[in-house]
Formats: sequence, structure tokens, C-alpha cells
Amino acid sequence: MLNLYSRRYIEHPLIRPRTVEYRLYQKRIADIAYTRNTLVILPTALGKTVISAIVAANILYNYRDFKVLVMAPTRPLIIQHRNSFLKILKIRECDVAILTGKIPPSRRGFIWDGEARIFFSTPQVVRNDLIERRLNLEMFGLLVFDECHRAVKEYAYTDIARYYVDQARYPLILGMTASPGSDLKRIMEVCRNLYIERVEFRSEYDPDVKPYIHPVKVEWRRVNLPHEYAWIKTIIRSMLNRRLGWLYEHGIIKRRPEYVTRKNLIEAGEELRYILEESIEEERGQIFTAIMNQSLALTLFHMLELLETQGVYTLRRFLEKIDHERGEKHSYAILTGDPEYETLKAYVEKTKIEHPKAVLLERIVEDQFSRNPSSRIIVFTQYRDTAKYLAEKLNRIPNVKAERFVGQASRLNDKGLTQEEQTERLRMLEDGELNVLVATSIAEEGLDIPAVDHVIFYEPIPSEIRYIQRRGRTGRRAPGRVTILAANESLDMIYLYASRKRTEKMKRIIHDINSKLQTIIRKRQRPPPDPMTEEELKAIDEELIKVKVEPEDLKTETETLKEINREITRISRILYLKLLERGREGATINQILSDMEFEATPANTLRASIDILIKKGLITEVAPGRYAVSSAVKQTGRRVYEIMVERIYPGSAVVRIDGRWRARLDPYDYKGPRELIKKNSRFKAAAELYRMNGRLCIRIKEVTQILD
Repeated sequence: MLNLYSRRYIEHPLIRPRTVEYRLYQKRIADIAYTRNTLVILPTALGKTVISAIVAANILYNYRDFKVLVMAPTRPLIIQHRNSFLKILKIRECDVAILTGKIPPSRRGFIWDGEARIFFSTPQVVRNDLIERRLNLEMFGLLVFDECHRAVKEYAYTDIARYYVDQARYPLILGMTASPGSDLKRIMEVCRNLYIERVEFRSEYDPDVKPYIHPVKVEWRRVNLPHEYAWIKTIIRSMLNRRLGWLYEHGIIKRRPEYVTRKNLIEAGEELRYILEESIEEERGQIFTAIMNQSLALTLFHMLELLETQGVYTLRRFLEKIDHERGEKHSYAILTGDPEYETLKAYVEKTKIEHPKAVLLERIVEDQFSRNPSSRIIVFTQYRDTAKYLAEKLNRIPNVKAERFVGQASRLNDKGLTQEEQTERLRMLEDGELNVLVATSIAEEGLDIPAVDHVIFYEPIPSEIRYIQRRGRTGRRAPGRVTILAANESLDMIYLYASRKRTEKMKRIIHDINSKLQTIIRKRQRPPPDPMTEEELKAIDEELIKVKVEPEDLKTETETLKEINREITRISRILYLKLLERGREGATINQILSDMEFEATPANTLRASIDILIKKGLITEVAPGRYAVSSAVKQTGRRVYEIMVERIYPGSAVVRIDGRWRARLDPYDYKGPRELIKKNSRFKAAAELYRMNGRLCIRIKEVTQILD
């Protein structure tokens, strides 16, 4: 392994000089990650991406034929990783490829087979291409799984790792996360699914990390719910207790109604659905009733949470959804038929009191900008309706420019953001065109927005993973501030204590996890290094000097797709001519590749061209893996002539037919490859002869074979 480090910056043939600051903990982790499958757990802003770039540089330098694949859950994250690698590594534009769902499956094989050495992709694209055999991971020397705590159950990461370990010459996996979870079973599942052999964990208190940590001040701001909310809460609780009481009396839940949690209800629902599958027809009526009460209880529990943690605006929007969907959802129909539901709606409609957290949020934001007008703030909230409401409210504050940041899916009267819109809003926040983002969970993972100096939780969240992710959006390059809003005597307080408790539990579990991991048995020995030559490195340096690669200058997926389509169209024309030369017998893919050796056509590009020509009806598969021009094999019933082009005139040509007659050929009478209309070109064609003004003319309908 190459191990050239200076005292201040990392020195490496594939790392840009004076770009990566030397940090001992990054060096140690990168050294380990180069030798075995590693899960890296680091607080946000401590350089997980830098570590992955160092490991990638070592793989690409030492194994000139190997490739690297970097994956992340979303397109904005993928673009962010690509841009970071471009800043760190000596990468030419041809070395980088990005694959997302924007590129159709039929075109992605062209990219996988291309000359790029570092690929950035969403996991769904990778899994689909592995299943459909557009991608083989044999020559990939490193796979990077960002936000790898997602590698549980049916998430795409799990399948990709399994394919990789099976296909690769020597698999090397690097998983990265700031928060793997507080459940030992879940963490071990992530490690098993990614074939992890070593966990490298650093906290902000470790001596080799502490010098690089920017302090983040965390404060909790509590409010009291207004007494007007108490009436609404009483009605919801009454409706909820009736449902919980029924479930308790029938033994579905074991706790008294006042002690039942959402988790208890979810577990009860899973048990009921299992019982339903195993039951006989006569028993199902009672089970369906139980499921309906459980579903209604969950809905009412959600309404209670919306009131206590979000306010009447978000609760009102949810009631509108219930009314809109009651014709489609039976539980909603039952709920809206409850007399207490009408009373609830009336109270909600007439209550105009804002949640005190919304009022407090206004004061906090206003105070932040009065002290630091150049601040950037992210406000996190669980719900899109709340995000919309808060963005509108904050925009009334002088000098505040706020926008929502939500997912792509559109809902009732709520249009989502496309990936382009998400990327644009992040750019606007970075550049100062916006100074507040009101975001849902879509902004929790991985996004690097160094300018953010204040993160506000509109509500606490029980998940330690999401708590750490939210907190990590600030304090990246300078001290940061986190403010968590909570309503007293509400679910907010339960969630607040739960997240703190689970975060401490996660740290205890991680410290002991390496003793539980096993070394995977690889099918093959690690190949001997085949490092890049001085000439190759010099060529890269010279090209980078001539053309400075900047992220904003790289082709988008749309531009890449246009370029691919142009290339496939060009190859399709050449392929069609080659098959015409082959005639009725056609050719196999290997024979075609041989015929097109001077085109240096990748196999996937050739297959894409074949698919296009088959769909157009221009070629057909005459035998398994053998292709020919359709007109050469089908019985057209038309006369076939041998044609030789004798002369070319502006707007017409003179051809000799069967070596006997001369005829005029006009452009509108010719349906075939334009490349054949040149002097002395010979081919066979299905055609018709006719006379015009006493002159013999020919109408060529199909070219059936090219002659020497």
C-alpha cells in the first residue's frame, strides 16, 4: 500500500497537492479500510468522505484495472460525493461517471462499460442493474456504502454487498455512518449484511479527534400548551380511550389504556395480522373488528401527537385528509361517523391559537439574524404541512428568506420537490440567496452545508440515528448551535429523553462490537499490486493542467444521456451496414465485434444498438445470439435486383440494374442507408421499376445485402 504522508498534508500520486490536511485518525482508519471490510463511525464533519477518497486513491493507484463504486441514498448526496472526490483526487472528466434513475436502464450499461474508473450511484440503480446483468462487479476493487446504517432488511445495500462478494476478484467494502443505531441486533445486522470485519469508531472525546471538533451548543427550550388545546386534547383522548378500552377488554393489548404507547399498538397490529393469516373463515369477523379498532387507535394517537407537537394548523390539514379519503379508507369512514369527531372538527376550526413553539421559533430566528445577519439556519420538522406553515410564517420576518425542503412525492394539495429543485435550494442556501431551510427528514442525512451555524428541532425525535443526523448539520467548519423545542406534558418530552438515552446506549454498544465480528472468507487471494506508471501519472497531471475539472462544468445526466444516444445511433448505423454485408446468415455478437474492431465498440453499446434495431424491425434474431437484417431473411414477395451506383448528380443518381439496364434513382425513391449512395457501391435491394417521361426509374424499398 502506498503510504506517503507529509506532516501537514497528505501526499499521494492521485491526491491533489495541499488539498487534504494530515489527520492521524484519518490515516489510521484509511490504513485499516484498505486491508479489510470496515465500518467507519465518525461524528459529522470529521471527514468520512475524505477517508473514502484516500482508500479509493490507494486502490486506483495500486490496481490500474480496478474501479471504485461510491453509493449514497439520494441524488443530492451522490452529486455531493462526486464533487468532493473531484476536489480531493486527480480526476479527469473521463474518469468519473454518475448514474441515477434519470438515465434509462437501456443506456446505463454503456456507462458501466465505459472508461470511467470511479462511479457514483444510488443503490436502487446498482441493484437493478446487477439483477438485469447490465453490471458485473468483478473488476471493482472498492465499494463505498454511505449512510450504511440503512443496510438492513430489504434495502438495496444488502443485495449489492452479496453480489459484490460473489463477483469481485477481491471484494473490499467501506461502510460509513455517523449513527448506526442503539440496538445491538440492528448494528450486527448491518455488519453481517455488509460483511464487515472491523468497526472504526471515534467520538468527539477521543484524543486524536478532539482537536478537529467544533463545539456545538445544544439547548432545550420548553413551552406550555395553551389551555385552548386542552379541550381538543380531551376529545381526542376520549375517542382514543374507547378504542384502547375495547382492545384491552378483548386481550389484544395487555396494558391499561392510559399506559399504552404507539409501539404497543404497532406490535398489536402485527400480531393481529399474523393471527388473521392463520385463522379459519368463521373466526375472521372478530379479528377484522380488532384490526379496525387498532387502526383507529393509531390514527387517533397520531392526531394527539399532531396537536401536542405541531399545533392546530397541522392537525386541521390531517382532518382534511381524513375527510378527503373516507370514501377509500374504511377506518376513516368509521371515524368521521363518530359524533365526537364532528365536535372535534368544530373545535379545531374555531381555534386560531398558534402552537407556542411556532411563536418561540419566530423569536429565535429573529434574534439569530439580529446578532448575525449572515447566518444560515435549518429548521427540522417531522411533517410537510408544518414545514409549509413555518416557511410562510418565517418569511414575514424582515430579512428572512425561507423555503421548504421536502421529498419528491406529491400529496394532497402539496407538491413535492424534484431532485433538481432540492439541489438548487441547497445551492441557494450555500450562496445566501436563502438563509433558512425548513426541512423534513430528507435533509437529515449527509448533506454538507458548511455555512449552517444553527439547527432548530421543531420537535424532539426518539430516534438516536435521526437525532445525530440532524445535529450534524451544524458545527461542520465553525462552532454551531442546536436548539430543540419541546412542549411540556406532551409526547415531546418522552421523545426528548428517549433520544438522549439511546444515543448514550449506542456509544456503549459500539465500543465492544469488534469482538463479535468475524473475518470473511474470500474466494480469491488479493491480486499482486499493478501500480500506475510514471508516464500514466504524468499524462493525468498534464491533462489536469490543460483542462481544470470543476464540478459545475461536468455533464449532467441529461447531457450524458444525449451523448450516449448520439453514440448508440452512430454505432447502430454501422452495425446495420455490417449486417447487410453479412447477408442472410447474419452474425453473432463476437463476429460483429470483430467486424467493428476499429470502432472499439463496448459490448453493452452493441447490445443497446441491437435492441434499437430490433424494435425498429430493421434486424431480427435468426438464431440464439445470431442477428441479420430483417429484409435479408423475410419473404417480401418483391423482386430483388442487384444494384451498382454508376454516377452521382446533384439531387439524383444513375444506377445499373442486374448489370443490364441503367435507371434514375431520386432521393424520395430510396429507403436504405445513405452511406451506400456513392460511386461503385454495390448492393441487392427489393425494388420496383417504373417509367417517367419515357425514362426508366427505380424505387428502392429495402436494401437486402451489401456486395463487395
